[in-house]
Amino acid sequence: MLFSSPDYPPFLIAVFFLYALARWGSAAHAWARIAMMVLLADIVFLLIAKDPNLVWDPVGGMLCKLATGNPDYYDVPLWLAVRWVVGSALLVGMIVVGRRKAAWIASGRGQAVIAAGLVALLAAVGLTVLVGTTTGTLPYITLAIIEHGHLVVLFVLGAGIGVSAGNEHRPLGRVMLLFVASSLFYQAWASAMPGPYRYLLALLLATIALDYYLGIWIEHTDDPWKRKALLIVSLCSNLGILVVFKYADFFTQDVLGLDVERLNLILPAGISFHTFQSLSYTIDVYRRELPATKSVITFATFVLFFPQLVAGPIVRAQDLLPQLEQPPALELDKATRGLFRIVLGLFKKVALADTLAIAIVDRVFEAPERFSSVEVAVGVIGYAFQIFLDFSAYSDIAIGSAQVLGFELPENFRTPYRSANIQEFWRRWHISLSTWLRDYLYITLGGNKYGPTRTYVNLILTMLLGGLWHGASWAFIVWGALHGFGLAVTRFFQRATTASKQEAQRLLAACLLLAFAGYAVQTFLLAHLSTWWQLVTAWLYLTPLWAVATAWLGQERKPPPEVPVLPFLAVWSRTPREWMPELLRITTCLSAIGVFAALRYLPSSTWIPAIALTWALALAADIVERGTADAADRLVYALRRLFSGVLVFAYVCLAWVFFRATSFDNALAILRQIAQLDTDHANVVPLVTAALAAATATHLFADGTCRWLRERFVALPAYGQGFVLAGVAFLLRELAHTKMVPFIYFQF
Repeated sequence: MLFSSPDYPPFLIAVFFLYALARWGSAAHAWARIAMMVLLADIVFLLIAKDPNLVWDPVGGMLCKLATGNPDYYDVPLWLAVRWVVGSALLVGMIVVGRRKAAWIASGRGQAVIAAGLVALLAAVGLTVLVGTTTGTLPYITLAIIEHGHLVVLFVLGAGIGVSAGNEHRPLGRVMLLFVASSLFYQAWASAMPGPYRYLLALLLATIALDYYLGIWIEHTDDPWKRKALLIVSLCSNLGILVVFKYADFFTQDVLGLDVERLNLILPAGISFHTFQSLSYTIDVYRRELPATKSVITFATFVLFFPQLVAGPIVRAQDLLPQLEQPPALELDKATRGLFRIVLGLFKKVALADTLAIAIVDRVFEAPERFSSVEVAVGVIGYAFQIFLDFSAYSDIAIGSAQVLGFELPENFRTPYRSANIQEFWRRWHISLSTWLRDYLYITLGGNKYGPTRTYVNLILTMLLGGLWHGASWAFIVWGALHGFGLAVTRFFQRATTASKQEAQRLLAACLLLAFAGYAVQTFLLAHLSTWWQLVTAWLYLTPLWAVATAWLGQERKPPPEVPVLPFLAVWSRTPREWMPELLRITTCLSAIGVFAALRYLPSSTWIPAIALTWALALAADIVERGTADAADRLVYALRRLFSGVLVFAYVCLAWVFFRATSFDNALAILRQIAQLDTDHANVVPLVTAALAAATATHLFADGTCRWLRERFVALPAYGQGFVLAGVAFLLRELAHTKMVPFIYFQF
């Protein structure tokens, strides 16, 4: 299930109310509450299964009859009545068991039995798939399992409802309900796959069960060699599955050159993300930074937690497990902020990222030879914004969905294209991955403990492996190499330029001379080289100049205590700052409405000016609110960061070429086409320029105005929030495209 699909809003709403009802334990109206919870769970199941005939309880069954408008909803055939009786008996029985045996289920002994039962069930599923694949009967076995799949849901659901009835063990009951919802969320993807791939949820649960046991064994073992051996088992099992699905063909054919048939395995959704998430748990337990959880249900819910399951952010066990063991209270303000975050993410995805993908990016990368240099360059820049908007949109929706349920997930993006150097870029881009690589790979390799040379090697190795993590191709390795060498060179020049002002100027002059000399040598002596070697040569003589320039321009300097006020901003010192920011921000909202009106009714020549006006008003509101006491210094600092940021963005765009290209040759073809310096731009239509302008404006949007919009939305009464959400839904429907573009990081 995609976050941008029409099924996700009702899925999230149903899960929210199911989870919220599990917080009530009063005996008054208990059966009405239970019936409502079963109904909500059936809605979640039907959103995944899409077949009302698969429901085994009368609550969901009658709902399906009413929803289809069947006038004979009282006419229930015998076979359906029998199914409903069986399903109802199982559900009621598990509710009773969950209520009476809640203490045992929550105990270490109970969780051990549940874990053993899960292992036995998974072994049976694995044996069934093996036999069915060998004998050719797997399709028939799958149909039989699908026919009875709702019984498994009712089994766990009933136990969760029963456990949540008592005050003492209610947190575990709520987690069990989240486990059901998260499992169904992942199965929505797996059920659309062919053959054995429909059982990938079982494979994921098998790795969860193994890591659960390994965590306990590592914690209870004092022998350092045994602890290390158990950790290696966890690494090999998790990374082994990742290697088989993601890298088998790449290593056997592209690296080793073996003459073997390609496996062409389908990559399980989000396999890289939940692999890293599981590894963070066992590594933290090994380092004694986290106690091993005794609840297999809680651990499984941590790995399967549906908001971030498919594409991140990568959540550490020490961040989410405590929240699952003691679920936070549902807070209206937090939930409302979550809704605002979801809306923001949907706008980024539907209105901007998909527009850039369809209008220019996909076409340029599919056939760069059909476009001019300007059009290809615009396509590359468009992809830089598309991947940011697309992935940050997923993170926004994931974080917002968790907030609706009361949970806090870590931030994953902080306007990365504002970065003044490549190090800052990685502190702002995909933060959960960059910190994971830092803590579990870079530091493990030695970090910066063994001198500068070893530090640079560790940086390069970390980013090379980070590139390989994204995909099995040489293009991803080059992407990682560009960032790894860029980080190493930047680190070297940062330390050199901070020594003294004269040293910085000397290095800048030397690197400038090197760039001119390198260009001359490449032009007159090395023109016969291939595109690849031309690129490597250019990187060698241009990167030092780029690194020293970004290191020098991006240096953070504290403003002096007293600086003169810029004359053209002096008027603000005489303006009442109490009400002017509010007025400017209200005007910003009206201007934003004007942007959408211009897109619908006015000529394309008005689009970019309208976007620029909205951005300028938002920025002016922040300037007025902050005041002008240090305006001159801030302006100089902003200009320095602007120039440095342009240099960093250009380097990142070069790396994005290899990240997005369908192959290494495709990346080189794009760079060759840009080098032609053709200026035709017939394909850079107003829709493309407007989307790029809007993407730039939203990325550089004033932070204070963004917070103001969020707080105003939170402060609205419920009917006001509903009106805003309805308006946004209508707007997104108008801006959406007929072609659905999957989330980019869904493939990783």
